[in-house]
Amino acid sequence: MAVGTIETSVLTDIANAIRYQAGVATLFTPGEMAAAVTALDGTNEGNYQAQPYMALQSGILSEHVFEDIADAIRGQNGSTDTYLPEDMAAAILALSWDVGLKPRAVLTSLSTLEFNYVDGRHCYSGGVPVNAWEVDPAGYSSASARPYDDIKLQVQKVVFHSSWAQVGMTNASYLLNSFQSMTEVTGFEYISGITSAVQMFGSCSALETIYATSFSNTGLSASMMFNGCYRLVGGTDGYVPTTTSGASVCKLGAGGVLTDPNADARTWFYAHFYEDGEAVITATQAPDSSRTLRATGRICAIGKYTGLGFTPWTGTAGATHRQYLTSVTFAADMAAYSTLRFDYLLYSCTAVTSVSGLGNLSGVTSMRFAFSSCSALTSLDFRGFDPSSLTDLYYTFGGSSALATIYADSTWALPSSGVSGSSCFYNCRNLVGGNGTAWSSSATSYTYFRIDTTSAPGYLTAA
Repeated sequence: MAVGTIETSVLTDIANAIRYQAGVATLFTPGEMAAAVTALDGTNEGNYQAQPYMALQSGILSEHVFEDIADAIRGQNGSTDTYLPEDMAAAILALSWDVGLKPRAVLTSLSTLEFNYVDGRHCYSGGVPVNAWEVDPAGYSSASARPYDDIKLQVQKVVFHSSWAQVGMTNASYLLNSFQSMTEVTGFEYISGITSAVQMFGSCSALETIYATSFSNTGLSASMMFNGCYRLVGGTDGYVPTTTSGASVCKLGAGGVLTDPNADARTWFYAHFYEDGEAVITATQAPDSSRTLRATGRICAIGKYTGLGFTPWTGTAGATHRQYLTSVTFAADMAAYSTLRFDYLLYSCTAVTSVSGLGNLSGVTSMRFAFSSCSALTSLDFRGFDPSSLTDLYYTFGGSSALATIYADSTWALPSSGVSGSSCFYNCRNLVGGNGTAWSSSATSYTYFRIDTTSAPGYLTAA
């Protein structure tokens, strides 16, 4: 901010405005004013003393003095306004604070919504408060009834501060409904004791994690609590809720959607969907900067996903729709994972014609619907793939009507027990094994996921 020559009266006005808001007689140097503005919190000590204008003096101010004061004002009022030095005193005098002990939802400068119960508008999860709303402890009968409903798409993270436990809120229905950009909730233990959570997380399509160190769902009624939470994965065994899941899955441990931050068993891989139609499945978070990216996202390696919605190519419309996905590559670094699930990974990707890199994979336990309804796919190459961990092959290739050949090593063998998978080859009507066994509607179970021989007909071709 280039300001040129500044009258000393401008600095006196700014200092007097700070003194008025704080109720003090403190003298401030120009370099101290920004910090003094940041420290204002609505507390008035009742000892305001204005200072008179000084006789004309001269000096050199750091170029950052007024920039810092302007930043401090914006940090207090949440605005994006540009302030000239002569505007700053009035802007400081216009500051107001939400004071008193109240249950609040505080929007921070980090796009976090923090629920706390403290004296005044504060946040403890980082950033500075941008806006705040008093929350009704009785809860809400709809999403639109929430005072903060207008900012639901801005929020990327929600934090329940430890003080929230004092509110005694029992009705959390619709509390975070349709927070479509929210990926994480922390401090969920501080809302333990709620008895109603109808559609609490409904349509939170980006939500991956709800952290809690403890939680009791005793007495909780929670119809469709997680409806539309396609990406939400529990931290113990990778459990993913269905659209109708309710209170019984709102728990820690196996079959629960909550994650103890001190015992998180999940690992993640990444899917980068490029403009040319290729998706690269990799352990590397950063996409290739030399390529035009359509979408990117992470996928839980142990996630028991239940349908569409968790991959970068399952947008409902536009460039991220799965119809634009034409090829898939499993990168060499995927060999680093000891456990993998690929449930629904390429389900209904009807334009995919090429899948490569399956030989880089080991520890794959489930491929439920993994290649189902890939109706343009004509061949798959499982050479190098380790099948020894497979347990779930339900509808793995079901509906892939163009699939004609599946290659595998001559040593290919499924585990001798513990495998299930009816309709593994449902409607794979063009599929033929290496020994000439043609697909039959009466032979579609996982048992045909073997090398085709005279004594043991199957649909794989040794190569």
